[in-house]
Amino acid sequence: MREIDVPLPDGRTLHAYDVGPADAPVTVGWHHGTPNTGEPPVPLLGDGVRWISHDRPGYGGSTPHPGRDVASVAADVAAVADALGVGRFVAAGHSGGGPHALACAALLPDRVAGVLCICGIAPRDADGLDWFAGMAAAGAAELRAADAGRDALAELLASAEFDPDQFTESDHAALAGPWS
Repeated sequence: MREIDVPLPDGRTLHAYDVGPADAPVTVGWHHGTPNTGEPPVPLLGDGVRWISHDRPGYGGSTPHPGRDVASVAADVAAVADALGVGRFVAAGHSGGGPHALACAALLPDRVAGVLCICGIAPRDADGLDWFAGMAAAGAAELRAADAGRDALAELLASAEFDPDQFTESDHAALAGPWS
């Protein structure tokens, strides 16, 4: 596996992975689940397939991208594919990566030859959806706690009492966190 850091025009860096032969007949652009990193899934690797991926902003070795949305992934994936010399590929993602794979298929139609969404998650705010239905109690509790923590952090950052000068550079990076 080859790992590279891809610098982006906005100053961010994406940590990318490249596994398999560069001349493979099929390249898969992998989108990791939440909260994984982009290292391609070893059990799925096989001869004749090239896997490329990256750590989403704020995960692993990729810098945060505050304010990003799922659609933002398309530009990041295009930058990674360009850096690795990849033209067309199949977008594949599981869990939290499923919507990212679908976004690439929708926004990069000249580059994405197909899409595979494995157990992709639905938007949390979809009308009539009980987003936590069917989840294990521990997983649902973890996600609810993460929501509460994110909301509390957003409230703190927006408050008049927040003084960004009291934090070090590493504190700022931690505050940006993987939820960005």
